[in-house]
Amino acid sequence: MEMAELGSVNVTTAATPTTTKPPGLSIGEITAIAGTLIAALALLATVLGMYLSHRKTGQGNGQQRLPTEEEIELNPSNADTGTRHKVCCCFSRVVTVLERCQQQLIQYYKDTTSTIPAHPLDPSRTVAIDQFFSEVELTRKLEGNEMTQEPIHLQKGTRNVDKCKTKRLDSWVDMFQDVAGKLRILLSGWAGFGKSTLLLRVANASTDPNSVMAKFKLVFLVKLREMKHTNCVLEAIRDQILPNFKKAVLKKLIDDNEAETAFILDGLDEIPLDVLNSPTPEGGYGVKDILHNKVLRHSTVLVSTRPHMVDFAVKGFTHFARVETLGFRLETARKYITSYFAKNEADNHGKSLISHVTSNPLLQTLVQIPIIVLFLCIVWENMSKLPEKLTALYTEFVEVLVSRRCNEGEDKVGLMNKVLRGLGRVALDGLLDPKGERLVFSSEEFDEKDLKDGCRLGFLQQESLTSGLKKLKVVTFLHKSFQEFCAAYYFANLHHTDEDKFHESLKQINPDNVFAMKYLLQFACGISSGSPATGLILQYVQKQHAGMWHNKDLQNLVRLLLLESGSDEMADKLDRPTDTDCDSQEELLAMRNYLQCLRQPLVELEEFTVHCRSHEELALLSDIDKLLHDDTKTKIVLNITSSWHECLKLLREIPSSGNTRATVSYTMSEKANEESQRPSEMDERLCDQIKLELEIDEISHFDEYDLGSLSRVGKQIIEAVSLRGRPYDDVIRLGNALDGFDRLNDVRLCKTNLHGHLGVVAPLVLPSLKSLSLRSCGLNDDDVPDLISLLPVGHGLQSLNVDGNAFSADGVDTLTTHLKNLPLELLLLFYIGDDAERVEQVVERNLPHVTFS
Repeated sequence: MEMAELGSVNVTTAATPTTTKPPGLSIGEITAIAGTLIAALALLATVLGMYLSHRKTGQGNGQQRLPTEEEIELNPSNADTGTRHKVCCCFSRVVTVLERCQQQLIQYYKDTTSTIPAHPLDPSRTVAIDQFFSEVELTRKLEGNEMTQEPIHLQKGTRNVDKCKTKRLDSWVDMFQDVAGKLRILLSGWAGFGKSTLLLRVANASTDPNSVMAKFKLVFLVKLREMKHTNCVLEAIRDQILPNFKKAVLKKLIDDNEAETAFILDGLDEIPLDVLNSPTPEGGYGVKDILHNKVLRHSTVLVSTRPHMVDFAVKGFTHFARVETLGFRLETARKYITSYFAKNEADNHGKSLISHVTSNPLLQTLVQIPIIVLFLCIVWENMSKLPEKLTALYTEFVEVLVSRRCNEGEDKVGLMNKVLRGLGRVALDGLLDPKGERLVFSSEEFDEKDLKDGCRLGFLQQESLTSGLKKLKVVTFLHKSFQEFCAAYYFANLHHTDEDKFHESLKQINPDNVFAMKYLLQFACGISSGSPATGLILQYVQKQHAGMWHNKDLQNLVRLLLLESGSDEMADKLDRPTDTDCDSQEELLAMRNYLQCLRQPLVELEEFTVHCRSHEELALLSDIDKLLHDDTKTKIVLNITSSWHECLKLLREIPSSGNTRATVSYTMSEKANEESQRPSEMDERLCDQIKLELEIDEISHFDEYDLGSLSRVGKQIIEAVSLRGRPYDDVIRLGNALDGFDRLNDVRLCKTNLHGHLGVVAPLVLPSLKSLSLRSCGLNDDDVPDLISLLPVGHGLQSLNVDGNAFSADGVDTLTTHLKNLPLELLLLFYIGDDAERVEQVVERNLPHVTFS
């Protein structure tokens, strides 16, 4: 018998004898041929029926379907059906093993990477990645041996360490485009700095045919922390992504498409070291071998890790493209907060939190850490504010960090206390080092177990650096404030474990470093609340005097410590101020707490100055105003950047006390006013209380609505106006709007070209004007006559600033000859030309009693 292939149908034909036959067909032969044709037609009808049934029922509804090549390969018993499938392939294209794998990968990533966690302890709470993913700041190490030197202060002295020069990447996409030719990418960064979320975003992009990831046929996101028993990536892919694919099938798929396969390995620092270093099972690919470029050399590999495992990766393969995540920039943090609260239609919550963050120097640096931004959003969403006590907020941070990384069955509280004590000892030594504050440590300073746990929980990061011919392993804390929290935990507990050591440490705080120890002291008072240690700290700190202004700041610090301690009875033991300033919301909170704790009213306080920026601070001020003695004079300095309508709302919240005066610096918003209602006339009481300084800069929105509002309301309170970087047409519009403002006494114009157009300033130079500034306005000698005409003899101007213009010595002579007819006290010229000496002589001759620069 021999086989002849007819299309895709196998037909068996009999071998014919070589004897010759007479021409023509016998009846028997004709019958045989007819029978064969009938059988063939019957087979064709069967195949067609199978095809139509297959098309009708589909492959995904559980009804009868044809097997794929993968199923035939995985289960040889399907061979019979497979033959029918082969027969059918002339009607329907075979779904290949590669396509089936791609389909399952895409579906898996759509199911698992389209959302990101919205709560660090509740995996069921998620948000859409397309709406909430925020770009972290990424930098890439430059090629070659380009280094910079950076000094670090260690226990054994200061050393210069080598730092690689870096280039900023615009987005994560640049990891795959900017590192052309690099198939191994190492992404490092602190715990909580967005590495895992970034890798979710990369994997999710593989489902988008227009993404940079579309160039790969296969993309495998492997969570290394889940590899508990084997280092084989194929086994991990089966366990985590594709359980229905046999290991051999996966290996063949990857081998056949090696150059078009990408591995995304998340968390090199989280795979157990014994697993990582274990032998790779036969027929598999080990994580270590992949990283060290021993296998799959043509595949693209992106691996994330904390800094302490960078050495492990680069020792085995030195040609990684090195990328580091630096977390959020402040603007990114703002966008994240806005997106978080937009999902609940709680925009005002988002704005309030952003205002709180941007007005707090500590929080401005803290929101660099993406996971801390999430913590802040969750707390604010729950309480509509942050805890008044900083210790309470950081205790929550620490508890969540421990909960995220502690092992199942591990005592969380015991672990947290042990780690804080162990790390706190080294942290305190660094802060109180007599040679100067230390924020970088050698690994030898820590107990080995404390160092390991500190890195695991995310409190510490460890990295290797070179210094000359020496290699150093250095350790830093997640953020300086976390070092201060750990140090405070150890310091506060010293009082009952080693009282002598407690007093020895306390005495290392002195007038020179007391303010640098602010957060250490706050945390210590909060942690030791109710303990005698609190009173000892408060009484010691308030004795660290050094000058009058220093004393005001010191009293603010002591009141902050009182607030953290929760010790009401200590208030009466503190120095009672006669004059004090509050420059932040936390200082206002501390002042309110102090006044509430006092058993006798603070009659000694003569003057109270407050710097405010928000509704929250003005609300606190209203509470404080009710606690102040009637004779205390309150001065408010209010800085506002918002719409004019919002500004007026804030002004109306100023306490109505007869002893309250407010100087308001209002920078006009860059956004147009959307309010349909024009603001009403200013309350009569506010006209006597408020001095408004109007700031209009390059980005301020300045339209007819604003001008109308100024004319109606501002006339009653505006005493100063500043215009910066605007065309002279805006000077004309402003002059028309302020016409007749009898309280205007200060006008500042800067970087507005007024050459030949000084006349437009005339409406602003009112008889009430005391100070005029025309800095960098393009003026020269030709403009001197116009400037003189603005200031007629007898005008009450006391200060004139014409810095940055092009007057000659003769022009200055003409101007100052006229100015001696005015009660001028200050002239700012800052002349730096060749005639500087002559100009000085001219001014001294014409204006001998005027201060000149």
